This record gives sequence, structure tokens and C-alpha cells, in this order.
Amino acid sequence: MHPLFWTGLVWIGMPLCAAAPGTVQQTVQRFEEISAKVAAPLGSQFRTIVAKMLLARHPELAKELMPAGLAAEKSSPASRDETAISPAEAAIYQQFGRFGEVSTDPDRAKLIVDLASQVRALPPDAAKVDLARNLCGAVTEGDMGQQAISAVAVTMAASIKGAPPDAGMYLDLASLVHYGHVRPPLEDLALDAALALLELRETLAQEARFSLAGLDGRVYSLAALRGKVVLVNFWATSCMPCRKEMPDMEKLHREFGDKGLVVLAISTEERVVVAKFVADKGYSFPILLDPGGKASADFGVDGIPRSFLFDRQGSLVAEAIDRRTESQFRSMLRAAGLE
Repeated sequence: MHPLFWTGLVWIGMPLCAAAPGTVQQTVQRFEEISAKVAAPLGSQFRTIVAKMLLARHPELAKELMPAGLAAEKSSPASRDETAISPAEAAIYQQFGRFGEVSTDPDRAKLIVDLASQVRALPPDAAKVDLARNLCGAVTEGDMGQQAISAVAVTMAASIKGAPPDAGMYLDLASLVHYGHVRPPLEDLALDAALALLELRETLAQEARFSLAGLDGRVYSLAALRGKVVLVNFWATSCMPCRKEMPDMEKLHREFGDKGLVVLAISTEERVVVAKFVADKGYSFPILLDPGGKASADFGVDGIPRSFLFDRQGSLVAEAIDRRTESQFRSMLRAAGLE
């Protein structure tokens, strides 16, 4: 996954329950009720993340959630001392380099399952956490399958035990559980809070809107496309996973365009950079420019590629982060009634 703002969350492209309009306050209330039961400093970390999510569009809700002593309790990834890495940990880090040499998703999934087993066997330390989070990033790129997703979720849960309190780790795990549809590998109030936070993110994405100019000179907005199935994809020319999935997006655009599918690819890069790339590749779906990244921020885009699928009624029905395969995109489209 190509980072934009901050990394740590991993999202699997799966259908989700559409968020009902005007439910932000209720969703925040549910999150508050759960996070209040989470011991410090994790509870404050979760509330800080949510407050920042709400700040632009719901400042009053953000103010209520922002904990006192924010600077002292801010979430930060566990750091690791390179000199303290064991030979077993060093060997696993080296094996991560093999991902670039494995060409098919099934073979990469096998490698992930094997590495997950090795990471789980490590004693608790910062390197174990780092390796588990690397697995979280690897298992989202392409179609790794349920076995690999479950193996990484179990490994992430094992790495959390004994690690310094970090809300980001629970969000990694919650993303695999919620979007990967795997059984929660542990019972923990912090995991419940992370799942409630993801629900809020979906609700905020549902209400996000934009009006952006395309390379074709037209202005595009979600409101104007009501009645269409709209796939909103955030990408960049420098993002290799983005570039890998774009031919599949082009194929689906051509296949389903007459049935109501509109693909909108949004980039924060300079027009000249985007225009040259698109001209070289010959993509025909609309390419929109997001100078300053306002639309990206409104949708909570923290890494690319990131995709949101809206049905004909304008409801968010599927969401994905990282590269999707053609079959995964088709699964998303079925959630909007296209097949």
C-alpha cells in the first residue's frame, strides 16, 4: 500500500452495510460508550484518532471527544532496536523480500501463511510487532484468500499481547476482522473500540462529497451521478499497486459502462504528470484532479490505492484499500447489483 498520510490501517475489499444518512452522531455515541470502557492510555488514543477524523466536518463532536493531555497519550508505533533483532527475526525480515519474486496470489498467500506461523513463534518484542504489521500490509495486496487473512489476524492478536499499548495495532486487527470477515481471534474491549471506529469511518465516508475537474474538462460530483453505480478510486502514478489494478478498472469500465457503472479515478498529483501517464496508457474512464487533497481528506484516505463503491441510491456498499484483482472488483460490483 502506497502511503499518503499515515499508515497502519489495512482494508479488504468486501461488501459492507451501507451507512444510513445522518447517523454520524449515533455512531459516535456508540463509539464513546465502548471506548469509555477501554483502559488508559488506549482509550485516549482511540478518542484522539476519532476526534481528528471528525474535526473538519463535525468540530463540536470532535471537541467533546478530544481527551485532556493529548500530547502525552498520543498513539505512536512501537520502535525497534535494530541491534536487538534475533537471528530468527532477521531471517523472517529477509523472507519478506521474496514477495517481489512470487508472481501469483496463491503462491504469495502460501508465503504469508508460512511467515505468519514463524512470526507467531517469536517471543514478544518490538520486532514481532513490526513483522506482524508488515504481514497486515502484505495480505491486503491482491486476493490472498481467507486462510491467509485469518492467519495474519491470529498473528496480529498474538503480537499485541505483551506489546506497548497502541491503538494502531488494534485497528490493523479490526480491519482484518471486519473487512476480511474472519472470526475475532481475541476478546478485548480495545478491539471492540477499534471495530466501532471503523463503523464511524464508513459513516463519514458515506457523507463525503466532492466536485472535481477531470482531465476531460468536465466537473464530476457524486450528487450529479445519482442513479449510476460509482466506483471512486484514489491513486497516484508513483503507486505500483495502483498501476497494477488500473487495467482491470478499464476492463470493467468498458464492460459495465452501458449498464450504469462510472469509474472515477482521483489523483492529487500535478495535471501534467497525470495527463502524460493516462495518455501513455490509454485509459478511457474519467481521471479527476484533487489539488490539495481535499477530497482525499474528506474520504479519510490514508493510503492508496483506496476504492469506494456507491450504488444507484448513493449508498456506500463496498470499500477497499490496496490493490484489487478483477475478481475482487467484480465482487464489489455485485454488492451494487452489477454482474
